[in-house]
Amino acid sequence: MIYNYFIITSLSTILEINLDLYIIISLVIILAAIRIIPMSLERKKSHKITEILVEISGLWLWASFMYLFEIILLYIIGFFIQLSLTIKTIIVLLVPLFMIIGYYIAHHNYIKEHEVYLKEKSEKPSKPVTIIHVSDIHIGSMIHKSTIKRLVNNINKIAEEKQKENTKVVTIISGDVADGSSPILPDTFMGFKEATMPVIFTPGNHDYYQGIDNVKKALENAGVVILDDDNLIYDDVNLNIIGLRFSFDNLDLDNSYKLPISDTMNNLLIYHVPQYWDEFSKMGIELQLSGHTHGGQFFPVNYVSKLMFEYSNGLFNRQVTVKDKTYRSYLSVTEGIGTYAAPIRLGTHSEIIVLNINRVPGNRKE
Repeated sequence: MIYNYFIITSLSTILEINLDLYIIISLVIILAAIRIIPMSLERKKSHKITEILVEISGLWLWASFMYLFEIILLYIIGFFIQLSLTIKTIIVLLVPLFMIIGYYIAHHNYIKEHEVYLKEKSEKPSKPVTIIHVSDIHIGSMIHKSTIKRLVNNINKIAEEKQKENTKVVTIISGDVADGSSPILPDTFMGFKEATMPVIFTPGNHDYYQGIDNVKKALENAGVVILDDDNLIYDDVNLNIIGLRFSFDNLDLDNSYKLPISDTMNNLLIYHVPQYWDEFSKMGIELQLSGHTHGGQFFPVNYVSKLMFEYSNGLFNRQVTVKDKTYRSYLSVTEGIGTYAAPIRLGTHSEIIVLNINRVPGNRKE
């Protein structure tokens, strides 16, 4: 409440508006109420009105953060030059303008396509395969079933084009299909039933907040394959897909830690957080799929994300040599589909990653 009071009084000073103390206190109480009360109600049962209020509070959370940035900036500038009221008004109005842009970006999928080159391990040539990598959908109070519908429509279009080339398509969700802000019902993820390709899921941290069993049951109802400390083999494309459970503690990757690595197939790992790539790649993982970071989601947090995570977003690759084996390992870190805390994206996208797996007889150096 003190934070909101500071933002409102500072903005009124900048814009030279004389707000009555009663009005300021009323605004502060309203802003606090539309954040605390709807969020508390949503955790028990979701309602349309509380969903709208949660979204409004998320938009204000982002806007207040941007206003804080502007207030500090204008304060510093004030030591050197005096800006006119017109200039200051334009600067303040940039926040709602970018809010509209950021809201639009957050609700429209952006498709990125990459080529991945893996060593052919089988004597029998592998059928072409494309991995559609998505993550952090965050279905809950702000992100609804319509997001799944939009996502499935887009991945089906991608699959249709790839299947014309006789390419197998698999969609992998690397965690946080749920947000944890509202209950997960048996039909929450039924939109995935319309997917025209196999959909595989491995849990992230948010999937535990409203009960991981509820999330799993709802996904199973939608025909999604769950890999939770398990693996799945696709013989036709020579892929061994491993799903490693999210750990709230640091993984103890000592010499005794084993993944179900195949010597005759390419090994793909799903792990929600973009960590331990060095260790996993030395175990034999040739492609790791992660999310979690949202790429920072919006400016300037995207720069903070790059400081917090060595691999914040993008596709990374390097050559690995272990004993007498040399191979290339990739790490795909997606910015995610949904959003967290605020339904805004600026400097990032609601992205679908398309990874075309190419088999090469040796190690391809890029």
